[in-house]
Amino acid sequence: MKALRVFVLGCVLMQTASLHAATAMDDAVLRFVRDRTAGIAGRVEIQVDAPDARVRPLACESLEPFLPSGSRLWGRTTVGVRCAGADSASVFVPVRIRVYGPALVAARPLAPGQVLAAEDLRLEESELTQSGILTDPAQAIGRRIAVGVNGGYPVRQELLRWQQVIAQGETVKVQVAGAGFTIIAEGTAAAHATDGQSVQVRMDSGRTVSGTARAGRLVEVRF
Repeated sequence: MKALRVFVLGCVLMQTASLHAATAMDDAVLRFVRDRTAGIAGRVEIQVDAPDARVRPLACESLEPFLPSGSRLWGRTTVGVRCAGADSASVFVPVRIRVYGPALVAARPLAPGQVLAAEDLRLEESELTQSGILTDPAQAIGRRIAVGVNGGYPVRQELLRWQQVIAQGETVKVQVAGAGFTIIAEGTAAAHATDGQSVQVRMDSGRTVSGTARAGRLVEVRF
């Protein structure tokens, strides 16, 4: 019985030490992330998750968190932890960073295929760390929305399509502008193009130029 009591006590002590080590590691990661996200504009929420259950927490006098190569403190990421001043194995702790700030949402219900105008959009606090979130109305105005969106719903990048403004084989006006001069000519578009997209035009002279497609079958070429 005495041996059993000693064994049980030893297990409890080991579990307690492991719990303290895990808490110290979580605290070190949280401080590290807070320090390095302090300059981010917006409201920041940090969630430190438990590492893989098979990984034992580090028990060190001083812990050294670090950002693994290729990682960034945004959304779901990972922070490494090692013993300071020691050549020891690292533990990688999963972290979720949520940043909230003004983002584009639908000001009213939007129909599939609708071309967006300024009055269709408003800025509202949203989680900026979500995929495809837009923060500037200029990123959406003039673009076509692919699916219907309810009012208040985020207008995401993947929902938007550029309008085709030039068709392949169509006669277009080419505006060539440089320092102190502007030349207007005509040519034939070599491909379909959306507003703001680069497109090649075969001029009547046989020369091919590249420019930026604009509404009204216009291609801007700048020197």
